Amino acid sequence: MDQPTRSNKTIACLSALIKIGDTEAYALFDSGSNTDSMVPEYANAINGPRIKLDEQITLQLGCVGSRSKISYGTRVPVDFGGLRGHVYFDQVNLDRYDVIVGTPLMNRHGIVLDFGKREIRFPGGHVIKAMSSLEEASLVSERKAGAKGKGRAD
Repeated sequence: MDQPTRSNKTIACLSALIKIGDTEAYALFDSGSNTDSMVPEYANAINGPRIKLDEQITLQLGCVGSRSKISYGTRVPVDFGGLRGHVYFDQVNLDRYDVIVGTPLMNRHGIVLDFGKREIRFPGGHVIKAMSSLEEASLVSERKAGAKGKGRAD
């Protein structure tokens, strides 16, 4: 049996730019994540307070032996999909995204992921269209170019 072909359409995640603090964060909406996470650099950039956790939390990824520890969190203002207020995020070193919106926030606020329509739906009729694969690739490319530019001496 041959390995199935995976097209960009079938593997596309639901991500969007959402307002956190005074800026737009690149966010993955992840129904498999049992934590809401933010990279420490983003939390620092929006002046999110660094909250030291009383006990470290183990972050277990989907692969055997792939884990990390969460030592800090932050509580920052959000304004997206009709949600307004301060939200707690664990501070985690993420590779690609500024934020992962996981099941705690989605369950608490009734957020629904619609992969067929590529929408993130909120109570009250608010809808955020997920980014296309092309939009994501462009954003990631721009960020990589910006990061390289910051390291150059002028």
